[in-house]
Amino acid sequence: MMAKIKCSNCGAEMSNLNMTWGKKQMLIMIPLMLLGFLPMAKMMFFKGDIQKELSFSDIQPRSVGNSLEILGLITNSGSHDWSGITVQAEFFDDKGGFLDEATLYLITDVKAGAKDHFKISIISPSKAMTDPTTKMIVKVAGGHSMAF
Repeated sequence: MMAKIKCSNCGAEMSNLNMTWGKKQMLIMIPLMLLGFLPMAKMMFFKGDIQKELSFSDIQPRSVGNSLEILGLITNSGSHDWSGITVQAEFFDDKGGFLDEATLYLITDVKAGAKDHFKISIISPSKAMTDPTTKMIVKVAGGHSMAF
């Protein structure tokens, strides 16, 4: 059995079926497609560099009971708003050997030109982490800029 297509007006059987868009439909679709791709292009190509835009200052480690707290201030000097920022503190011995690390996920957004305080709490840190000769480096481990 073979399917047949008939004209809805005259009932004649059609042997060829051509489905194309006219010029008016194309002129309408091109701007709609560009508007759809604009947010994706902003997410892929026009995002900032989190390492260059975010910086840390006022880093202060302090011992509270049997835990170690690292307090600091994060500053967004760039033009992008950042969210989902992961702050990482790495600990090195006096010879530069890696000892341990601690991370903090910031729930709040850091807007362009804004500053925000953070605190990393380490419960029961190792003796090497609290040693006065231990070097601590605080850095941004991840995050994403707002797409819109």
